[in-house]
Amino acid sequence: MLVVVASVSGAPGASTAALGLAALWPGRPGLLVEADPTGGVVAARFGLAQEPGLASLAAAARHGGHAGGAAPYVQQIPLGLHVLVGPGAAETAAGAVSVLSGQPDVVARLAPVVVADAGRLYAASPASGLLRCADAVVLVASGSTEYLDHLDTRLPALRATARPDRVGLAISGRSAYTPQEISGRLGVPVWAQLPTDRWGAGVLAGRMTGQAWTRTRLAQALRALAASLAAGGQPAHAALEVAR
Repeated sequence: MLVVVASVSGAPGASTAALGLAALWPGRPGLLVEADPTGGVVAARFGLAQEPGLASLAAAARHGGHAGGAAPYVQQIPLGLHVLVGPGAAETAAGAVSVLSGQPDVVARLAPVVVADAGRLYAASPASGLLRCADAVVLVASGSTEYLDHLDTRLPALRATARPDRVGLAISGRSAYTPQEISGRLGVPVWAQLPTDRWGAGVLAGRMTGQAWTRTRLAQALRALAASLAAGGQPAHAALEVAR
């Protein structure tokens, strides 16, 4: 299963959500793939080396040397999660993501569950190829009017790239609008509401530690979303609400 997590504007926490979904996937953690063409952040946040990672996988795929397994390219972070880190340099990252978006089956076959962080989806993003074969596309967005307006203008292009029935929203932080109002306006289901949670987000950003983070409100919301995705490929067209 391939789940793509992305945003369209601002910094609503797409990387945090992708990490959490992979770490909290039911049964066993998924594999996090940093496919952000503007550059990866996981290596810097968790003190990892830049290689092995996305660039070496892309080089192998480009020359036909990829044998199908993830083991030569992954590293592990303290969350007990295997990650395929993206290069920090945008030019290198964009080149690697472009190669792998042209061969999305390579990414999808890396593990039973792959969660790809595609970063911000701008026009002609090199990560767009991953959307075409994704089992689910989770768009993380702030619930403010400004960001919802921006999302509204980008959705037609995203619908033309990914299958519309596989696209859903994760609304980050508080919003003046209910999930039903957002879904009705944008024509896309709200799959989750991600609460503002300093501790949960801090652990997923590498700033804090502690196993109890899995009991935070953010972890609860991400666990519910992961379970719903795992059960049916996409959540029901109703918001997965968490306590505010």
